[in-house]
Amino acid sequence: MRWRFAASALIAAVTSLSACTGSPGTVATHDTLPEFSVRRLPPSPSPLRLEVQSGEVEALVPADWDVQPISTARYPQEGFVASPQLSKWERGAGVVRGMEAFWVDITRLRIPSDYYYLVARGPAVSSLAGNKNCHPTGEQVLADHPPELTGRHFSPGDYVISAKGTCRSQGQATRWAYIVAAPGFGPVREVGLPSSGLYVVLAVVSGRRADALLQQMLQAARFGNVPITQIVAVARTNT
Repeated sequence: MRWRFAASALIAAVTSLSACTGSPGTVATHDTLPEFSVRRLPPSPSPLRLEVQSGEVEALVPADWDVQPISTARYPQEGFVASPQLSKWERGAGVVRGMEAFWVDITRLRIPSDYYYLVARGPAVSSLAGNKNCHPTGEQVLADHPPELTGRHFSPGDYVISAKGTCRSQGQATRWAYIVAAPGFGPVREVGLPSSGLYVVLAVVSGRRADALLQQMLQAARFGNVPITQIVAVARTNT
């Protein structure tokens, strides 16, 4: 399903800025790839027995899923994608089980922070919204401070949202949940990764314990050793 909804907006921003400045590009590249590892945990009642690390991103996924680092070909992002059907994940919006977690480095993709606010607020659920078999069941906007473009007042320019929902296809039901955060310049910037312009965590699961499993997966997702739930908590406290 390529939940990389940010790609189109960020690439458009890079293209626009390059055209305006005449610069051949705005992306600074790194010579080394981020560390990537998958460690199998000891047997336990929990199905989440694969510990994934991709650079500054850590998470837990079910033991029978395949995992690979996320592609950095289109824009600077660091993270992973996991699924028992990796080949179908990109085009199976909401109906293929899997998980995707990544962040975007503002020091390597040099565009105004306003764009990250717009990306997080705008096309966040485009792939799910476009699937008539998927329906949201809950949504919380935890921070929404539009960037101040006049210069008269200060705005943190942050946006944080969490949502969940269900999908049904060919008699099979799945549940999904995601968290998207654009830190801006507010309190959310003070936790997690200092150079992150965007955080994204998405999980899709099925079965009787789907809700509990989703909660565990999101709670285990960490950026720079900081749980995404802590980033959400800071946004909630300062709204």
